[in-house]
Amino acid sequence: MLKRLIFVGILVAFATSDNVVFKDCGSKMGAITTVGVTPCPNEPCLLKKGSNISMAITFTTKEEVTKISTDVYAVLLGKKLPFPNFPYPDGCKDSGLSCPLKSGGTFKYNSTLHVDSNYPEIKVLVWWQLADQNGDIIFCFEVPAEITN
Repeated sequence: MLKRLIFVGILVAFATSDNVVFKDCGSKMGAITTVGVTPCPNEPCLLKKGSNISMAITFTTKEEVTKISTDVYAVLLGKKLPFPNFPYPDGCKDSGLSCPLKSGGTFKYNSTLHVDSNYPEIKVLVWWQLADQNGDIIFCFEVPAEITN
């Protein structure tokens, strides 16, 4: 029941997400239509320590997708550093997606990212990618952000 309430809360947050300007960083098996981040009324997105950031990505697929792996990175000084303990590595679960995804379909992926209170205050690029069953990138995007108190 608690999981269902959290999911409903996330859906409400996604319904009010702010579409942001993003850079495609290598989408191959899909194409991004929109990227929504909540809260992010201005750019760069301010990622407040101890908070959760909601993501809502609308995308299309070029081929059938039966499995999805999710990776989230902070890009600092040109290096990709994984966000530790990302709790949703399986993009087919707890994301609003139900695999398999049909080729040519339009889908909405939803997730959250916890901003740990121990992260340093710094400007970063958030790099978010989904890969398919063959390891090919379905979509990948970068959004400028700043971790703050």
